[in-house]
Amino acid sequence: MSGVLFFQDRAEQICAGLGIGRSAVRPVGLGLCYADADVDPETLRATPGAGTDLAMSVLVEGQPMDVHGQGVPVPTELGLRHRLDNWRASVPDGPVGTGEGVLIGVVDSGIVPNPWLSGGFLAAPDDFESQIASRHRRPDDASPNAPVEIGHGTFAAGLILQQAPAAGVWVERALGPDGTADASTVIEKAQTLARRGVDVLNLSLGAFADDPAAHDVMARMVGELQRINPKMVIVAAAGNLPRTSPDADAFRAPGPFWPAALPWGVVAVGAADAARTGWAPWSNRGPWIDLAAPGTDLVSTYIDGCLRPRRGGWTAYHGWARWSGTSFATAVVSGAIAALMTGPDGPISAEEAVYALRTGTWSSGWIEADGVAPRVPVVTLRPWPTRRAER
Repeated sequence: MSGVLFFQDRAEQICAGLGIGRSAVRPVGLGLCYADADVDPETLRATPGAGTDLAMSVLVEGQPMDVHGQGVPVPTELGLRHRLDNWRASVPDGPVGTGEGVLIGVVDSGIVPNPWLSGGFLAAPDDFESQIASRHRRPDDASPNAPVEIGHGTFAAGLILQQAPAAGVWVERALGPDGTADASTVIEKAQTLARRGVDVLNLSLGAFADDPAAHDVMARMVGELQRINPKMVIVAAAGNLPRTSPDADAFRAPGPFWPAALPWGVVAVGAADAARTGWAPWSNRGPWIDLAAPGTDLVSTYIDGCLRPRRGGWTAYHGWARWSGTSFATAVVSGAIAALMTGPDGPISAEEAVYALRTGTWSSGWIEADGVAPRVPVVTLRPWPTRRAER
């Protein structure tokens, strides 16, 4: 194998371990170095912080709490544009606006066309999810399972626009049908959105600290994003705790989930329980958490078609679903930032909106400190409108 990448702050240790002369090393940016050297592949794999492409080695996950959302009746026939016409009547004295003029970037699984989202998002043709079962036709039981996280990005986009219906959501597809991606793909898509000048970057994804390179790769990603777009706010999911066994109601202890757990540059969001007075039992958290938001049994936009989970029969969806996860709590916060940026008292920056949220503006209460996480506000989730659209 020819050519090795490794982190600059570990160069001396790595070069000594791999037998690479320092004269062969050159910096290549983002805190990385490159050495044109032949190294045994097994030795390289056993060396933390070194590889042929460190970002390629870090697995990033979308992590909804369950594989597929639960189908629900259509919660509203009031379209996105009708909602804008009635926004001020529904929030006569609130501190929030419609999000008009605010651009929110979403790196996720892509998006599925949904009538309610029409006019609210931007996406290139290759950012649409294509693997959807036939519209309202139930396949036979011998058919293969559908992609496990299809609709993840569509669900998140709906929650953002539920909070700020006049905001623009710019979607970049990074996660594959299995809900994962290598970090290099996520970095590329995030940098594309940063260069487009988005105000808020929604990252409903991340990597647990099990991977020794995850922290460094995600930290360098955030640092580069801040360099590209210093005014952009990055909102990241705290992650969902794995069950201790597939059928258990107990969950693994909380731990760092990157990039949310970084001590700088990121707004980390965990999920409140159904009562919105405590943490969902599966919500990851830590001293690095910044905000809580509703993340249990949320309703949002979804696919129009049939899917089959890993266990159970086929389920028909009609453009809406109920789903849980810190991914979706994160989308609620991204939308709330856009809404606060365009409040009745005049426009404010994304950073000022985050400060307002952290001090309890536009919150439904607080989750008290529990020895794992600090006391944080629970960001308000606006309800879906109930009036039917005029025909």
